[in-house]
Amino acid sequence: MNIALGKMLVRQLEEELEAAKQIDAEGLAEEIHRTGFNCLMCGKCCRREFGDNRVAVIPEDISRIRDGSNLILDDIAEPFNIEAESPEEEYLLQKETGMVDEEGNIHTFGWMLHRKKNRDCIFSPDERTDNRCSIYERRPHLCSTYPFYMEGLKLRISECEGLGRKIGMKESRELAAKVLNRYICELQDTILTYKNYKGFITGGKGQLIAELNLKQGYLNYIVHNSEGTCKITKKI
Repeated sequence: MNIALGKMLVRQLEEELEAAKQIDAEGLAEEIHRTGFNCLMCGKCCRREFGDNRVAVIPEDISRIRDGSNLILDDIAEPFNIEAESPEEEYLLQKETGMVDEEGNIHTFGWMLHRKKNRDCIFSPDERTDNRCSIYERRPHLCSTYPFYMEGLKLRISECEGLGRKIGMKESRELAAKVLNRYICELQDTILTYKNYKGFITGGKGQLIAELNLKQGYLNYIVHNSEGTCKITKKI
């Protein structure tokens, strides 16, 4: 992404943010109430075998998970990546989109929750915990509002077996408030990310360096986020 494009995106997002602040939370609550939802605690949204389970997180989410625990950044999050079937495919997709710099670093925007080798969420539930997330009380915005989210100033709904089930108006209002807060927080975070973005230089021996790193079992990432940039090595 070039600098000019970044500035244009910032202007568009700032307009969207101002419009988002005017959204009627009661209207959202009524829409959620008509749709119906009750979490079945099945844990399927946490597991890769049931679909794309990447959970985008912002620094606020990471801080909330880290507070009161012994976890560090590497325990919680990893660079947000294109979903691929293997590290090799992941790298090729990043290379095709021009996200490898001259030093072999792969550039990406934002974080997602760390995943196990089988690509289930690192905090994924199991039968021993009655399918309850191990960080449930501190879970990210995305998880606490699933399957609802906002996009283009409209309420969107992901696939979920809990949809269509009875939900009270009080619970609908509480969920609507979380959905709207998530939307505003994510817009604010993305705006800061693009404002902090300084670009990077491609070419040279960058792709060769990255491919050599891949053969040795790791890739270097530079994550652009609302707090600046962070270089992190990801073991394959």
